[in-house]
Amino acid sequence: MLSRRVRHFRILAGAGSVSVWSSAHQHQPSAMLRIWAAVGMVAVVVWAQRQCPDHTDSIQRPDPCTWASQAQENRGYRFLNWLIKGCSMNDNNCGNGGQRDDPPEYEGYDGWYNNIARPSQGAVDTPLLRLLQPAYSDGVYEPANRITNPLRISQELMAGANGMLSKGGRTAFQVFFGQQVVEEILDAQGAGCPPEYFNIPVESDHVFYTHAPKLKELPLLRTRYDMTTGFSPNNPRQQLNEITPYMDGGLVYGTAKGWADVLRTRSDGTLAPGGLLATHDELGEGFPAQNTQRLPMANPPPPTNHSDYVSRSYTAPVDRFFKLGNPRGNENPFLLTFGIFWFRWHNRIATYLHQEFSEWSDERVYNEARKWVIATYQAVVYYDWLPKYIRTEAPPYQGYKATTDPQVSHIFQSAAMRFGHTLVTSGVYLRDRRDEGCRTVPFSLVSGQNHAQGGVRTCNSFWRSPELFTRDPENFERFLMGLSSQSTESEDNVIVDDLRGNVFGPLEFSRRDLMAVNIQRARDHGLPDYNTARKYFGLETLNTLEEEEFRRKTNTEVPDEVIRNLSMVYDNDPNKVDIWAGGLLETTNRPGQLFSRVIVDQFQRIRDGDRFWFENSGNNLFTKAERDRIRQLRVIDVLASVTNLVPGVDIQVDPFTAVHDENTVSDSCNGVLSATTPCRLPGNISKTCRYLPQVSDMNTEHCTQAGTYDYFSGSEASYVLTFTLVLAACVALLIFVSVKSQTKVREETKRVFSSISAKENIHKAKERVSSTESRYVKVGLIPESRHIKVQGMRDQLLRTLDLRNVQELTVKYIQDYTQISVSVLNHYDLFLKFVDGFHGEKLYMDLESFCQELGIAFSSKQETKASILRGVTTVYQREKQLAEFSRVVLGNAFADSKKAQATGNLLSIAGSKMNSYLTMEITQFELANQLGMLPDSIFVKQLFHLMDSDQSGFITIKEFWDVMVVFAQGKPEEKARLIFNIYDLSNKGYISSQDLMSIVKSTLGSEGKNRDLDKVVQTMLESVGLQHGQYIDFAQFQKIFDLQGDVFKNVNIDMNDQASRRGESRFSLYGSIPVGGFSAEAARKEYEEARKEVMAEEEDREPQMLGTINQFYQLWVNKVKVNIVYVYWKALYTLVMLLIFVERAYYYSVEREHAGLRRIAGYGVTVTRGAASAMMFTYSTLLVTMCRNLFSVLRSTALHRLFPFDYMVEFHRYIGVWALIWTVMHVIGHAINFYHISTQTPPDLTCLFRDYFRRTHVLPKFHYWCWETITGLTGVFLTLQTAVIYIYAFFGRRHFFPYFWMTHNSYPIFYFLFVLHGSGRLVQPPFFHFFFLGPCILFVLDKLVSISRNKIKIDVISVQHLPSNVVRLEIRRPPNFSFQSGQWVKIASIGIGEQEYHPFTLSSAPQEENLTLHIRAVGPWTRKLAEVYQEQDKHQKYHQILMDGPFGEGHQTWWDYEVVVLVAGGIGVTPFSSILKDIAHKLQNSKSLLKTKKVIFLWTTRSQKQYEWMTDILREVETLDKYNIIRNHIFITQFKSKFDLRTIMLYLAERHFQRVSGTSLFTGLRAITHFSRPNFFSIFKSIKIKYHNASIIGVFTCGSANLSQSVERGCQEINKEEGPVFRHYYENF
Repeated sequence: MLSRRVRHFRILAGAGSVSVWSSAHQHQPSAMLRIWAAVGMVAVVVWAQRQCPDHTDSIQRPDPCTWASQAQENRGYRFLNWLIKGCSMNDNNCGNGGQRDDPPEYEGYDGWYNNIARPSQGAVDTPLLRLLQPAYSDGVYEPANRITNPLRISQELMAGANGMLSKGGRTAFQVFFGQQVVEEILDAQGAGCPPEYFNIPVESDHVFYTHAPKLKELPLLRTRYDMTTGFSPNNPRQQLNEITPYMDGGLVYGTAKGWADVLRTRSDGTLAPGGLLATHDELGEGFPAQNTQRLPMANPPPPTNHSDYVSRSYTAPVDRFFKLGNPRGNENPFLLTFGIFWFRWHNRIATYLHQEFSEWSDERVYNEARKWVIATYQAVVYYDWLPKYIRTEAPPYQGYKATTDPQVSHIFQSAAMRFGHTLVTSGVYLRDRRDEGCRTVPFSLVSGQNHAQGGVRTCNSFWRSPELFTRDPENFERFLMGLSSQSTESEDNVIVDDLRGNVFGPLEFSRRDLMAVNIQRARDHGLPDYNTARKYFGLETLNTLEEEEFRRKTNTEVPDEVIRNLSMVYDNDPNKVDIWAGGLLETTNRPGQLFSRVIVDQFQRIRDGDRFWFENSGNNLFTKAERDRIRQLRVIDVLASVTNLVPGVDIQVDPFTAVHDENTVSDSCNGVLSATTPCRLPGNISKTCRYLPQVSDMNTEHCTQAGTYDYFSGSEASYVLTFTLVLAACVALLIFVSVKSQTKVREETKRVFSSISAKENIHKAKERVSSTESRYVKVGLIPESRHIKVQGMRDQLLRTLDLRNVQELTVKYIQDYTQISVSVLNHYDLFLKFVDGFHGEKLYMDLESFCQELGIAFSSKQETKASILRGVTTVYQREKQLAEFSRVVLGNAFADSKKAQATGNLLSIAGSKMNSYLTMEITQFELANQLGMLPDSIFVKQLFHLMDSDQSGFITIKEFWDVMVVFAQGKPEEKARLIFNIYDLSNKGYISSQDLMSIVKSTLGSEGKNRDLDKVVQTMLESVGLQHGQYIDFAQFQKIFDLQGDVFKNVNIDMNDQASRRGESRFSLYGSIPVGGFSAEAARKEYEEARKEVMAEEEDREPQMLGTINQFYQLWVNKVKVNIVYVYWKALYTLVMLLIFVERAYYYSVEREHAGLRRIAGYGVTVTRGAASAMMFTYSTLLVTMCRNLFSVLRSTALHRLFPFDYMVEFHRYIGVWALIWTVMHVIGHAINFYHISTQTPPDLTCLFRDYFRRTHVLPKFHYWCWETITGLTGVFLTLQTAVIYIYAFFGRRHFFPYFWMTHNSYPIFYFLFVLHGSGRLVQPPFFHFFFLGPCILFVLDKLVSISRNKIKIDVISVQHLPSNVVRLEIRRPPNFSFQSGQWVKIASIGIGEQEYHPFTLSSAPQEENLTLHIRAVGPWTRKLAEVYQEQDKHQKYHQILMDGPFGEGHQTWWDYEVVVLVAGGIGVTPFSSILKDIAHKLQNSKSLLKTKKVIFLWTTRSQKQYEWMTDILREVETLDKYNIIRNHIFITQFKSKFDLRTIMLYLAERHFQRVSGTSLFTGLRAITHFSRPNFFSIFKSIKIKYHNASIIGVFTCGSANLSQSVERGCQEINKEEGPVFRHYYENF
C-alpha cells in the first residue's frame, strides 16, 4: 500500500514546474516513504497502461485513464495542453493553440449586457420568469389561497423508509453536483425586506408540536421581489433571482467584480499572483482562502450546535468559511466539495496559462482562466450531467438567440428543480483510495454518538462544512470517492428525514421540514395549481385524483397508497394540488412528465439565450477547434486534473453513474461496494449497480433534536437595568432638586428668621396658610388685652385671637416641637412651623403660662407629622367659610323684600342642626379683613361695636344680617343715620372736627399727607357753613353728602367683592366743576381737563353676577379675545404640529402597514415616528422663539400687528411643554419598540436596519441596540439631558437658577446629539435638517449679534436702595448704544456670575447720558444683587456688569399714535417710566411730538407707597411737561368703590384737598387719584369723545394678565362703536 504522503510531488513540464495539490501537509517525505511512493506509482502506471492506449489525436478527447495514470510529472499538464492548445498527449510543442494577442470580450459578473438589445436581461436582481398565470389570492401579491397544511402534505405524501437504493444507477455525486448547478443559476430564497412572514401552522398532532421545539408555527419569510411590482393585477408581484441565470461562473467567482477581487486577495491584503484565486494559509494551495475579510456569505446557525448558541447568545462567525463565489457554498460539505473542485480547476488552468504565456499580465491570465472555467463548466453541466439527470438528451445547439429569455422560471424555481430532493441521501461516506484499501473513514459531527461505518450525516453537517476539511485536508478526495460510491435515494416520492423535518432553520426553529417549505414557497410566489401547469406544458390534465386516472395519465411508479393519500389531502380535486406535490408523484426513475419538460425548457433557454455560451461562434471567445474540444469535456477530466485520483482505479470514469461492469474501479475498491441492485441506465440499459451501503439512522449518528430560542433572552438584565437606571436617574435628580430646594427653603427660613427683629417675648414662625402656602409671622402673647396677635415681617397685624370670651385653648404638637397647632373656639387654627424645636417648645411653654395667667384651660396633645394636619382649619379654609358667610347674607339681603324677610325669620331660629356657616361667629379681626381695613381702625371698631349687640366679642350671622339689611332694604335716612352712628365716636349725637380728622386719618391709613389733614377738614366744614372747632350734627352730616348727589340711596358695603346689584349711579367724584379754592388757574384748568377725560369712568357700572360655569366660560372667552393674535398662532402652530404627527403616524400605520418594522412593533412605531417628527418640529422652532434681536427689529415694523412678538417667551414655554410631551411619548414608545426589536431574528433586523452593520454570528441584544448603536446611545444621553433641562426648568429655576441657566444653555450639546441620533438611520433616513436648518441659521445669526455686545464690561456709576426692596442702578452707557423707550436688556454681574443673565426693563430715557435700572429684590438672584451692590462712596468702584440688548416689546411703538394710553399695573410701571421721561425730554425742545398729541397714563396699584420711586419720576415728568401733553391718573385699589360706606370719606377728603391745593392728598402730584379699579370701557368712552378726530388710539398695557384682559375687554367694547379705533398691545409679568 502506498503511503498517502506519496501524493506530495511536483512535475517538471517544459521550462517550469507545476504544483499538484497534496492532501498532506507540506513536509518533505522521508527516504523510506520516497521508496514506497516510487514502487507504488510504478505499479499504478503499469496497471493503467495495460488498459488505456496512448493518445496521439489532437482532436479527440484523450481518455482520462490514459493521461491520469501516466507518470505523475506529465499528469494534468498534458491534458490542458490538449484542451487549450490542441496538442496531442505525446506532443508538447504545438504552438500557442490559436490564442490571440488581443483579449476577447470577457463575460461580466452581474449579467448586464449579456444581451445587447436588452442589457438587464438575466442580470442579478431581476425578476424570475413567470410562464404560468399568477394565482395570487388577490390577483396582485397575496399568497395563493390553498388551505391544505403543507406539513400535512409532507407527512402524508413524502414520508417513508429511508436508505432505498437508486433504480437508475445514480450516485450521490450526481445529485449533489446538481445542487451546485442550481446554485449557479438560481438564488431566490433571500427574504424580502421589509420581512413578510408567511408562517406554516403546526397542527397539534405534528412532531414539531408534540416534541421539540413545541411551537405552533413554523416561521417562513416571503422572498424578495421587485418593488416596482405588486400594485395591480396587470402588475403582480414578481420575485427576484439574486444571481444571473447564466452559467457564467458565479459559483466560482461570484456575481460582482468586487466579490471576485476579494476571492483573489490573500490574508495579507495582496492579490494572489499569476491570476490565481487566493489559497488557504494553513491547508495549502488545494483550498480556498479563509474568509478573514468576512465576505457577506450566508451564515445560518448550524443546528447541531444550537444549545451552545442559546447559552452564549451568539452563533458561529462567518470567517470560519472558505471564500467562494457562491455565498451559500459552505452550506453543506457536498456543496462545498464542488466549490473546492471548481476553485482548483481555475487555479490549475491559471497556473498552466501563466507558465505557457508568460508575457500575459496576471489580469489577463485570470480572465483567460475564468473564460476556460466557465466554458468547461457549461460543457460538463449541459452535455455530461444533465442528460444523466433527466435521462433525456438535450436538443442540439442552434446558435445564440437574442430573443430567448434565459431567466429562471417560477415553476422551475419553486417545483421542478426541487426534484433532486427525492434523491438526497441521509449522508455520504468518506472513502480512501485504492492504495489505502478503499476503506470508509469514520467522521462524526456530534459528540457522544458512535456508529458502525461512519459517514457525514446530512442533517448534522449543515453550515459545518469547513470542519470536514480543516480536520483532515485529505477528506476532499475521500469525499469525492464517497460521493461517487454512494447511491442516491430511490427515485420516488419519499424524502429522507434529513430534509423532511431536519433541514436547518433559524435559531428559533432550528429544524424545519423542507418539503413543507417547498409547498409554501410556491404559494408565496403565486404559482397556480398542478393541472394548470400540466396544461401549459402540453400535458393531459386530470379530472380526478383517482388512482387509475392518475397512474394512466402520469405514468407514475409511486405506490397506490400514496395516490390515495393525494386524493384525500386535496379532496380529490386536481385543481387544488400544489405543483411540487403533484409533480413529485409523477416520478419514475427520472423526473416525471411535468418536471422533465420544465427542466428541459429551462436549460435550453439558458443555453440559447447566453451570448457568452461557449458554442456561440459569434462571441469570439473560442475557435471552432477549441469549441469542439470543450464540447467533449467530461467531469472526470476536471476531477483527474485537480486531484491525485486515478480514474478506473480510485474512482469510476463516470462518477455520475454507479459502478458497474463498464464503469468500474479497482478490484479492491469494487469489493468494498457491497450494496448491489438492478438499475436502468440512460438509454434504458439494465445493469447491476454497486454501492456502499446506504447511510441511515442504523449506521450513522442521529439528527440532533430541534430547538428554539427566545431572542430576548440575554436582554432581560440590560433592558430592566437601562430603563430602571435612566428612570432612577431622572427621579433621583428630581428628588435631589426637591430636597435641595427644601434645604434652600430652610436656609432661607433661617435667614429670614435671623433678619426678623423681634422682642424677647415675641415668637418667630411660619404660619401655614394653605396646603401649599406659608407666611412668616411674629406671634405675640398679650395678657393685658387677652389677645394672641399674629403680625407680619413688617409688624403689620395679620390676625388676632381674642381670648376674652374663651374658656379653653388646645395645642397640638409633634415630638420635636417644630410644628404646633393652636385651636381656639370661633377662631380658625393657628398652625405654626419653627426653624428648630427650641423655638417651638418655648412657644408651647409660654402658651401654657399664658393660659394659667388668664385662667384659661390649657389642653395639649402630641401628634405625628401626618396626624397633626387632620382637622386643622387654615387661613385659606376659613376664608372660604367667610366667603360663604358673606354670600348667604348679601345674596339674601339684597334680594327682594319677601325673600329678605323670610331669611331674617330663618336666622332668628337658627339652631345647631343648620349649616356651619349659619352658626359660625366672626371676630373683629375677621370683619376688618373682610372690609379690607386695619382691625384697629376707628371705623372697624365702631362698626363691630354696632353689630355686636350682645357684646360677646363675636358677631353672629344674625347680628351681621341686622346691619346689612339696613343697607339693602333701608331708606336713605336709615342708611345716613347708621353711618352717622358709626362716625359718632363719643356716642353723643354729634361729630367734632377732631373726630372728623380722626375718621379721615383712620380711613386713609398711611396714604395721606398728615400735614394736609387740617386743610381737608376745614374745607369740608366750610362747605356746610361751619368753622373749625364747631360740631357737626346729623342734619349737617347729611348736607355734606347731599352736595354730591343722592349718595345714601346707593351707599353700600362690599364684602369680599360680592357687590350688590343696583341701578346706575349718578354719583361722580368729579360730579361738579370746582368753583374757587384752587391754588392757581393752571391747576383749575388741569383739573377740569382731567375730569373730562375720565368722567365716564366714575359712572361705576357693576357687572352682573354669573354662575361658576358661566364665569369660567366668560373668562375663557375673554382670554381668547385678549390674546387673539397669540391664540391664532398658537392654534396654527398646534395644528401644524399635530398634522406632522398625524402624517408620520398615517404613513407608518397605513402606507407602511405591511412593512417589517410596522409588523414587528405594531402601532408602537406609529407613535414613536409621529412623536419623533413632532419633536423635530418643536425642538427646532424653540430656537426661533429665542431670536430676541430679530423680534426687536420686527416690532418696529408693521409685522408686529400680525405676529405675537410680545409672547415669544410664553410661546417658548408652550412649545417646550409640547416638546416634553412628544419626548416622553417617544421614549415610552421606544421602550416598547426596543423590546419588540430585541425579540426579532438577526436577519430581520439586518433588513430593517440596513445601516447597522454587525458580524452575522452576532445575536443583537437590547444592550446592542441601546448602548452600541449611535441612535441608542445618543437616545439615552438625550433622555437624560432632557430630564436635567426640564427638571431644573420646572422645579429648580427658583432655587437653583445658575443650574437652570447652565442646563438650558447646554442646548448646543442637545442639538448635536439630536443630529447624531437621527444620523444613525435606524428607522428612516434623517430629515431633522429640514426642520432645523432654518431656525438654526436665524438663531445663530441672532446669537452672534448678542455675543458681539455682551462681552463688554460696563461700569456701575451709582447704586441707590429705594423703598419696597427696589435697587436703582445707574450704569455707564456703552458707546453707540441706542435704544427706544420701553425696551429691556439682560444683565449679568461680575460679582455674582458672568454667565447668569436676567432681563430688566430700562427705566431711563434714550436722551439720558447714563442708563438706569430699577430692580426689585424678590428672588435669589435679585436679592444677591441687592447684597452685592450696596450704597457706598463715589470713590469706591462697584462690580462691573455685562449687558445684552436692547430687546423690544410692544410698548416701543407708542410714537406711532396720535393719542396714547399707557396702562400700568404694579411693577409694570417700569417700562412706562422710560417712555414718560422720553416724552418729557422731547417736549423740552419742542411744543409737540412728531405725531403723538396726547399721552394718558393710568397707573393702578394697591398702594403707591410701594413704588415711591415712580412717584418721584412722575413728579419729574410733571415738571418737564410744560404743555400738558401727559395726563397721569393713579388708581389705588386697596380701597373699595366709592359707594362703599368705608370710602365715602376718602372721596370727600380727596375732592376737598384737590380744590384747595391742586394736588392729590395721597401722592402730592397733579395726577388725579382714584379709589377703586378703573372701568376701562368708561375711560375709553370719555377718551373717544374727547379725541374723536384721532383715527387710531394706541393702548399699551404692562401688568398682570387680569389687567390686560380688562383693558382688552374695554378696547373690544369701545371698538364696537363708531369713532377712533383702540389698538391694544400688552405684556404680562
